[in-house]
Amino acid sequence: MNIITYEYIDYKSEKFKEAIELRFNVLFKPYGKIDKYDYDEFDKISLHLAVLKDNEVIAYSRMTNLNGEGKITNVVVGYEYTKQGIGVEMLKMHIEEARKQGINNLSLNARIDTVGFYKKVGFNCIGDTFISEKSGLTLQVMNYNLKL
Repeated sequence: MNIITYEYIDYKSEKFKEAIELRFNVLFKPYGKIDKYDYDEFDKISLHLAVLKDNEVIAYSRMTNLNGEGKITNVVVGYEYTKQGIGVEMLKMHIEEARKQGINNLSLNARIDTVGFYKKVGFNCIGDTFISEKSGLTLQVMNYNLKL
């Protein structure tokens, strides 16, 4: 049927296990810095957004409310589903949810090759780039001000 749906999922669900596999295979495995990536300290307290096609997780992202400051992490879209607006829609949903939660600022760490994508959604670069200890990639801190 090829229906794509966006839904928030529980970190204890089977769909979350699929999301973990997707985020490892796309965000970490290709760079060879880590062999496995399961749960981390933010999974229990974050809002997990999955994109499903025919009940299979094809994209995922999460937002964490850290004392009124929002952090978006693990934005991942399966390779065959990129450039279809899925990532933009996920970010828009996180922005809307952040507004509902009274969050005034969202931040994320973007790979250098994705900075342009985040700028299109309204994120701005903050400060200098840095090397991620987890992935070894060069990242750029980006910010979205919800007060504007």
